[in-house]
Amino acid sequence: MRVSVYFVGMAALCLAAGPAWRLGLGLAFAAAHEAGHLAAMAALGIRPARICLTAAGMRIERPPGLQAGFAREIAVALSGPAVSLAFAGCFYLASRSTLVPLPLDFFWLNLGFGLFNLLPVRQLDGGQALYFFLCRRVSETTASRAVTITSLTCLFLAAGGAALLCLRSGFSLSLVIAVLYLAAGC
Repeated sequence: MRVSVYFVGMAALCLAAGPAWRLGLGLAFAAAHEAGHLAAMAALGIRPARICLTAAGMRIERPPGLQAGFAREIAVALSGPAVSLAFAGCFYLASRSTLVPLPLDFFWLNLGFGLFNLLPVRQLDGGQALYFFLCRRVSETTASRAVTITSLTCLFLAAGGAALLCLRSGFSLSLVIAVLYLAAGC
């Protein structure tokens, strides 16, 4: 396990920007998402090479190459978003409960996290699933090019939408920064 100095810096920045409980909750939900990937990997007998805490969250590094076949790789990629969306469903039901009503914020946070990670962007789970899906039908080189084009198109549209949202509503620039960070990795 490796902790990047940038993770510590991002955590400090987030703490300065708002209540600490929100950061803790966000980290707990992100950890549950990544635990979904780790559980799927363990079930398939795939060992991570390293787990890194970075400014963008947790990254599970794996040995190079196809580890478990295309269908299983897709399952590993989609297991994290599945956990986030399952949490979203549970929190939605709990927010409607009369016994222990939870804030709807928990639902929105998990829904947003799960859907964001399903975007067909190379560095996200949706991009990984798309890559392995395409590899079943075309060469790895063609699949990689297609995912790069899809990633850049998606990020271009997301950056435009985020910038428009910022201009119209005074929304935070954090979404634009996140999109630019992802685009830099394409």
